[in-house]
Amino acid sequence: MATMIEFSRTGDVSSPRSLRLRYLGLAFFWACSMLTFRSAILLTGNADTPEFNTLVVVVSFLANMTTLFSISALVERTPENLAKFSPWLFCGAIIAGIALIHLAGARFEGSGLVAALVAGSALAGVGYGYFWGSWADVLGRMHPSRTVLYAPAALLLTTVLFLGISLAVSLAAIPPVLLMAPLPVISLLCLIRCRTDSACEPEPQAEGRRYLTALTSLVPLIIATLVFSCLFGFMWETAVLSVDSATDAHGFPLVLNLVAALGLFIFVIASRRHINLSWTYQLLIPISIVLFAVVPFFWTVHPVILNAIMSAIYGVFDVIIWYMVATTAYDFAVSGFVVGGLVRALSILARLIGIGIGYLVMLVPEVASGAIVGVCIAAVYLLVMLLWFLWHSAKHPSFEVPEDDDDAEPAPSLTGPPSSTVA
Repeated sequence: MATMIEFSRTGDVSSPRSLRLRYLGLAFFWACSMLTFRSAILLTGNADTPEFNTLVVVVSFLANMTTLFSISALVERTPENLAKFSPWLFCGAIIAGIALIHLAGARFEGSGLVAALVAGSALAGVGYGYFWGSWADVLGRMHPSRTVLYAPAALLLTTVLFLGISLAVSLAAIPPVLLMAPLPVISLLCLIRCRTDSACEPEPQAEGRRYLTALTSLVPLIIATLVFSCLFGFMWETAVLSVDSATDAHGFPLVLNLVAALGLFIFVIASRRHINLSWTYQLLIPISIVLFAVVPFFWTVHPVILNAIMSAIYGVFDVIIWYMVATTAYDFAVSGFVVGGLVRALSILARLIGIGIGYLVMLVPEVASGAIVGVCIAAVYLLVMLLWFLWHSAKHPSFEVPEDDDDAEPAPSLTGPPSSTVA
């Protein structure tokens, strides 16, 4: 005989007036990372090519992923280990990295140029990895009724910063490093303040069983993350190589991202009650199926528009990732760095696979059309299977614990993480 445990997601959504800038600090470093990966404003001279832009993305993503895995392994065993890392060191790595990337094209040639870009990308990637995990840890200590407001607000501010800085660089010829360097500093100052606010809260538990249960509850999200990230990486790279410019490939998509973020933020505010965003990504799947069904017909004439649609879908999905990993960390009293870091690292890995597939497809123009048709067929198949998996899992939720085991963890649900209070 088992006792059912019901997790409540009800409660009022925090008012927009209650938003505190310090909790939107992740948007500043997020914008900095987007400007590094999804724009060519840092690349100058001989370095300003799609191939070198791809090199920066790949190296930085690998460093980002490695940092997340490494620190997560240390924090999972001993949560206090996170405090042993100097955040200023990682902030300095980001600034040094973007400065080196920017100077590489003007100061180096040949193998020296490649080495400078690799070194700068690695430094920036290490810093971004630390900030990703650290902000996931902060949000993981926040009640879900606040997270549901801060996550879309952060994406909204991120896109505003990205578009504003890109416009300033193109119109006023301001060196991009001067505008980007303050972003990680502002994010760090906000991070330090947020950590001070949560200093009196209970520390995350270091029990391996808690982490296993928490991650098991996120299995549907992880599977969806792998699929969406791979497809986003594919559309990303094919668009960049089709128009021969990272800036042109991502400029309009970020405008659509802004519209999507604004719409999601207004929707959350208008709901007036705490809503569960975990169901939202299930609505993105049919839209993605339609998108990849039409990609073979339009990719040669409208690659940027197709990338914009996929970018908007992934932007909303990114908010859902933030919300669900933070909520899971809050529910299970585990470190958001570990839970969020592992999910983010897997997302990066899948995106790299998608970028690699896109690069190989565009490498040989003669077979690109046939290859893209094959990739789109596979994408539709994966998305249909993902939709079926989520539908099937939703019919078999289980949050049960044996009555004779008071300390047992609730069994994981395959429909998404629980949230906050136990009724």
